[in-house]
Amino acid sequence: MHAKDWQLNAVLQERQQWVIPVYQRHYAWEVWRGNEERQIIRLWGDLRERAEERLAGEDVKPHFVGAIIYSEPTDQPFGTVNKRFLVDGQQRITTFNLVLAALREIARRHGAEHIGKAINEYLFNATSEGMADPEKETFKLWSSSFDRPYFVAIATKTADEVREQFSEYFYKNGNLIWGQAPKLLAAYWYLQEKIDEYISEGELDEIAAESTLNALLSGFLHSFQIVVIQLGKEDDAQTIFASLNGNAEPLTAFDLIRNDIFHRARIRQEDDDALYEAHWSKLETEFWKTEVKQGRQKRPRVDHLISHSLVAETADEVHAGQVANAYTLFAKKMSFDSVEAEIESLLRYATAYAAIEHGDQSNALGRYGHFTKVWDTSTFHPVALWVAVQEIPQTDKDAILKLLEDYVVRRDLIGETNKNYNKVAPNMIKAMRDDSAPLHALQTHIASLKAQTSLMPSRSDLISAAIKKNAYGNLGSKKLRYILTKIEKSLRTSFDENIPIDDLSVEHILPDKWAKHWPLPKSGQAPHQEFFAAVHAGHVISPEMREEMEVRERAKNTLGNLTLLTPPANSQNGNEEWAFKQKRISSSLLALNREIAENEQWDEGLIEKRGERLAEAADAIWGGLNPQT
Repeated sequence: MHAKDWQLNAVLQERQQWVIPVYQRHYAWEVWRGNEERQIIRLWGDLRERAEERLAGEDVKPHFVGAIIYSEPTDQPFGTVNKRFLVDGQQRITTFNLVLAALREIARRHGAEHIGKAINEYLFNATSEGMADPEKETFKLWSSSFDRPYFVAIATKTADEVREQFSEYFYKNGNLIWGQAPKLLAAYWYLQEKIDEYISEGELDEIAAESTLNALLSGFLHSFQIVVIQLGKEDDAQTIFASLNGNAEPLTAFDLIRNDIFHRARIRQEDDDALYEAHWSKLETEFWKTEVKQGRQKRPRVDHLISHSLVAETADEVHAGQVANAYTLFAKKMSFDSVEAEIESLLRYATAYAAIEHGDQSNALGRYGHFTKVWDTSTFHPVALWVAVQEIPQTDKDAILKLLEDYVVRRDLIGETNKNYNKVAPNMIKAMRDDSAPLHALQTHIASLKAQTSLMPSRSDLISAAIKKNAYGNLGSKKLRYILTKIEKSLRTSFDENIPIDDLSVEHILPDKWAKHWPLPKSGQAPHQEFFAAVHAGHVISPEMREEMEVRERAKNTLGNLTLLTPPANSQNGNEEWAFKQKRISSSLLALNREIAENEQWDEGLIEKRGERLAEAADAIWGGLNPQT
């Protein structure tokens, strides 16, 4: 490893090509993040300071701008442009080229063509007959595949032409859409605008545009200094790159895995650019880069894909912070014939995972995805992905996905924990993968689970929970709305109207604050305050009344006391007496509410009976293994 500090002028002027390996991250320097000034704004401040020193005739102070690390192959053909593979510093080198391109564009606008021509010598290598690929080797920076279209356009076209080529990132008035534009394009546009503004300021002080441009360019090339480190043959470029990620934007698991994959592609002399374009680029879209929350983890969607795919492939638990390491071990164990085969093995889950994310309820994967979004769970995604790519009948695939929903819903209905699911899911895959009939294998496996943390609840378990458990508190409104909606649809007959129920809310029939309008069956009117508050307020409550109040408090949140209604116009209406609520419920067209409105009263006994009927309906809908009582 050899290190030396240089002026940018020497680093950028040499005949060479800085190559950003495919395994490196995309361009990441930003202008703003929220209200925080980021790297490009700070760089512009440094550029301006150096220019002002030049214009004022002061001694120009050297400005250190960090380091770059590169490796250089020793077997490059004679006559071709020397390639230097950037291990660390691609953000800096890319930005330096953007500064030059922005200065050239502003020089063109102000008629300083000679400055533009001088800048081109820093952006391009002169063509020669010795070049193996002149179209590529003419660029002094060969950007990553993802950023290349933007950089090539910026390097070879005017700003107006760049705007026209990438019009989707600009408003009709020509201004950049800052929140949507790629970071590389945003950095270039910001630098242009600031250089133009700075020239306008100088012209107010009678400083010619050309003088300002010369000061900016000279200060940049001769004052900015950088340490250049060349790796030797024995230095592992990919390992060094990964160890340096803490110096800039943190690397995601996806970044680290990409590094590992394409580093191995280069060692095996597979064409990394071709691999990227044909295969890997499918994972570099906005859809996959978008951060989504799963449980407590908010990560790029592609990170979740890799994590779930690893569990699907290995049938082992993978911890969120160990995804990159787990993938490296997995790839080593699999000994793929080629890196291309390795990438294809990863991509085979991508289509299925996208279907889960889109949640289109016209297919089984989409219905499963919609369900898991309501339940805010992704623990069984590896099972769903494994099933999706197997060559088994579609009817069996659909049945397995439905069984996963049955398992989760039945356990939630009885209030059981989900803490063991991260172990249950891999074990489901293990049970299926060595069996020629995966559906039957999964059914057998689930039937064998006897521990309270993993068993499939029986019909009697559902009925008991419907009578005793606090469904409103345990399940929450989103899950309850899903459950009651499914039950409503199951109760409808051919004579019922197909009424949309998406905008209905879960409501108590016997209200949460019942004391004012709902006398107790034996003790009569209860204190108006909530139960325990009433006790502390000094109200005399007999043991009989206390017992009745406790029974009612438990009953009000059980499944039998909950239904779907249009949101009330006033929250106070929900606490009115039965006669008022009965009238409101009787106007509902839902089958779920039909039998409720037929009662002249509503009490704990009716709540229990309705809870049993709803539990029986749930047992039929989420049949699971059709367990016996």
